[in-house]
Amino acid sequence: MWLIFSGTDDVVVRDHTIIFPFNGDEPPPEFHVKESSLGGTDSSHLPSSVSIPIIDLSLLLSSKNEVQKLRLALESGGCFQAIGHGMSSSFIEEVRGVAKQFFGLPREEKLKYSRAANGAEGYGHDQVVSEKQVLHWNIRLFLKVFPEKQRKLNLWPENPDNFREVLSEYYTKLKQMMDLLFKAMENHST
Repeated sequence: MWLIFSGTDDVVVRDHTIIFPFNGDEPPPEFHVKESSLGGTDSSHLPSSVSIPIIDLSLLLSSKNEVQKLRLALESGGCFQAIGHGMSSSFIEEVRGVAKQFFGLPREEKLKYSRAANGAEGYGHDQVVSEKQVLHWNIRLFLKVFPEKQRKLNLWPENPDNFREVLSEYYTKLKQMMDLLFKAMENHST
């Protein structure tokens, strides 16, 4: 199944091709959340505040207590907030900034980095692989960063000017964080 974005107002399905209107920011009705067996849009039954565990990564290799907190976080909810990771808030803002700059560019500029019709990498919407697939309205930039030799640099934006540099630095820091987490889990596994 292929996706084609056009200036029409209707979503058309024809010969395994979905033609989407792309003349605004509002998703077509097919993408609106509806009641389903998976649950609806009513969140009144959820707790008003959810406690997400906080893990200080700078303590992981020296504190059994922090490793135990990590283990409990992964076993219970599967997620945690990382602090002490070595990335300054100004750097994180820089990463967010280049992403916002890219998505703020004119559509024609972003389309220079479009994903191939049968590929995952690049700018665009998720690939539709089945007529029964749940369609998610998103526009994203999906880039392979590891291993470096498999990066498709033709899909890495050159605008903003510092996009590639900032993303590479961000990836390096994330990889260091990931390596630290794996090492802590390996050293303290039972």
